[in-house]
Amino acid sequence: MENKKQTKTPQELDNYLKDLLHFIAKSTQAFDMGFDGEVQRMAVAIRAIVDDPDGTGSLLKKIGIDIEFYDNCPEYDAKLALPMSGIALFAPTNKDKNRYVPRLGRNPGVQLKKVSFEQWWNKHVIIDEGQGVRITRKDIVYRVSNTTPPTSARPMLNEEFNKLIKENPIGWVDDNAGLKKAPMQLAAMELASTRHIAFELLLTFEEQRPHYFEGFYPEPNPNLH
Repeated sequence: MENKKQTKTPQELDNYLKDLLHFIAKSTQAFDMGFDGEVQRMAVAIRAIVDDPDGTGSLLKKIGIDIEFYDNCPEYDAKLALPMSGIALFAPTNKDKNRYVPRLGRNPGVQLKKVSFEQWWNKHVIIDEGQGVRITRKDIVYRVSNTTPPTSARPMLNEEFNKLIKENPIGWVDDNAGLKKAPMQLAAMELASTRHIAFELLLTFEEQRPHYFEGFYPEPNPNLH
């Protein structure tokens, strides 16, 4: 007897998207507290939302969501011909000379604009013409989702993460697509870039589909104002 994968109802798919968005939000909070290993789980969850691995349509398409995504990456100036890390900023320390931090909309000189998903997903955000490097958000998410960083993740999120991925088995572990063979500086750049990609995705949904976050963020206390 043929074993067919059970088809989810539209409501089940919608609930699954909500769970993934909540997980990404929790994972970014943990990352910002120093749990660097969360970046791989962010990438896996992002990919579960926007990727179309089997040609049947991404989760967003199955639900019928067609929205523009926030792009907070500067445009590359080919005339300057300088390397560009568009969504991760170089911030070396005495302990880590290859340290990068996510942009997160902190530079008012870099426009925060809405673009189509295809433009957002396939825009080159890391460019080094001298090295022949042109990397998109899609490239970053694919590579980081296949990489287990040698740093910590937040244990309390393990069960939630495993449940989400079990619900929608992704099965794409591919060492060749990971960061293991990438230069240390490029790997650090892509890990920080993943945090920024999560920032853009969450901002997109918080503004255009706020109902997914109802009850997630604590209500402001009026007595504090």
